[in-house]
Amino acid sequence: MQRAIRKITFSLSLLLIVSVLVTFAPGQSGGTSQGNENTGHKYDKLISFDVDAYKWFPDRKPPAEPVRKNSTIKITPLLDLDRVPGAFYIDFNWVDKGSSKDYLESQEHVNPFDEVIGFIGTPGEKAAHELGGEVEFWVGGEKYLITKSCLIFLPKGLPHCPLRFNRVDSRILFFTFGRTTKYGLTHTKFSDARSTERKNAKYISYDVNPSKVSPEAVKKEMMEDKKIGSTVKGTHLLDLDQAPGSFYTDFAWLWGGSAKGYNVVAHSHDFDEVIGFIGTKGGLKDPNDLGGEMEVWLGGEKHLITKSCLIFVPKGMTHCPIRFNRVDAPILFFTVGMTGTYSSTPSYDFVTGH
Repeated sequence: MQRAIRKITFSLSLLLIVSVLVTFAPGQSGGTSQGNENTGHKYDKLISFDVDAYKWFPDRKPPAEPVRKNSTIKITPLLDLDRVPGAFYIDFNWVDKGSSKDYLESQEHVNPFDEVIGFIGTPGEKAAHELGGEVEFWVGGEKYLITKSCLIFLPKGLPHCPLRFNRVDSRILFFTFGRTTKYGLTHTKFSDARSTERKNAKYISYDVNPSKVSPEAVKKEMMEDKKIGSTVKGTHLLDLDQAPGSFYTDFAWLWGGSAKGYNVVAHSHDFDEVIGFIGTKGGLKDPNDLGGEMEVWLGGEKHLITKSCLIFVPKGMTHCPIRFNRVDAPILFFTVGMTGTYSSTPSYDFVTGH
């Protein structure tokens, strides 16, 4: 899927067509320290606040004219981990209002790794699961019209695409990540003979594991929030707990508030993990604005995060605690791990000294 997005910029002769706008702050060189108030630390290199510009424009110059044919949709590449040593493949992009008659990816293909594709809408707290548009996506020759935020697990070798953003009424976050450090694909012969079948619907998740939002779980969270002096309101949004064979994912919205204490204690994992914060406050003018401040500890280093970012946590590395110092506007908070089942080992906490 990464290849599909890049094609937009590198060739004006493609049939698809969207308008691609890559946004870099003035003077931004693509380094990983923007948005981190505690720069100069050893683990700054594990935090990415933007995309690898050379991936999109090898000569560092955007195209003179945006591509505009059968689409009014704008895509803004937001975050990746291409320059973070050892990190797995992951790409996040904003898709802004418009419609398209052409496909973003017109050819069906398979990947030699497990992949997840996600679409998350931004209509607000009262309609947290609404996509705010319609996406046409094919999985194993089956056609799905998506109108809710979702995660789609694509096991290694499962054919998928074409993909088209039929309609975008409000901003949509479009992203892909996979169990690999290098993206690759093989095109396959497409057939719509099974378009109405739903054998692959089991790989699409529109919600979270019910146990996370049970009355008991909600009561426990309220008690924990009270304990740490938190007024942060949130919504558990999406996971892949019930998609067979998938790896660990967890997405939630933080709507507003602040916390005096820490939400997560120090620990480590026996798998690689990514922690992400994506803000919605800045819109097209400043897509990287987090709209708040997060305190994240990595290997005993304190990092204050004020820009949207991805944080790569290598297997075995002590990380956390995390504190939501301030949430001024909706922030998407998520974790992704290269494992089937989440587990952790408590570590020495540099904040509490325990």
